[in-house]
Amino acid sequence: MDKQENCGVCGLPLLYSTRAEKVNCHFCCQEFTALIYCPEGHYVCDVCHSRGALEILRDVLSTTKSADPMEILEIVMSHPAVPMHGPEHHAILPAVLLTAIKNSGHDVPEGAVEKAIEMGSKVPGGWCGFYGACGAGIGAGIAVSILTEATPLKGPERSLAIAATAFTLSKITDSGARCCKRMLRKGMEASMDYLNKTLSITLVTGQTIKCRYVARNKECTRLACPYF
Repeated sequence: MDKQENCGVCGLPLLYSTRAEKVNCHFCCQEFTALIYCPEGHYVCDVCHSRGALEILRDVLSTTKSADPMEILEIVMSHPAVPMHGPEHHAILPAVLLTAIKNSGHDVPEGAVEKAIEMGSKVPGGWCGFYGACGAGIGAGIAVSILTEATPLKGPERSLAIAATAFTLSKITDSGARCCKRMLRKGMEASMDYLNKTLSITLVTGQTIKCRYVARNKECTRLACPYF
């Protein structure tokens, strides 16, 4: 995708206007005036465009009011700083999930989102293939661990966190090569299901996902992927 000609959020050709329009940045939500913007209203300010993946994750989660975890996930993944694959994705699922839980009106421990980013970012890249545990599944366990304030000495809480990882891994397992976007989406859906079944936390989504990362993923499973 040519970021000079197409929207970095949805991929549509940008509009080049002679009249400045008021727009809000898709990531930090601040208002700007711009001559170049997306016909769908998407706009990425210069500051957000130059930030790193974890920085933009923090920015989005600190400003979003959405309680839809899939909506937040798609916003974060759409930023140009987030690569097609990589360990940056391991911090995204737990942090987004805890933000959605908080925004839906449930209590979360103080500093939970930042702790999720810190813990998730420690999961190395390539664990799905080399260690048999995708970071998306581990991220679900991290989120539940933080939410329940689990420790190795708290039996029920520790068990819930381990079960969250096991449940999510079982749901995201498929025969395709790595795709961090596919795993995050499947992992988020599984995490939502787990929270509903075990902790009575119901998160809903209104997102209909049609993946736009196909051209960037050499190993894309295409028709075998539920988001193709």
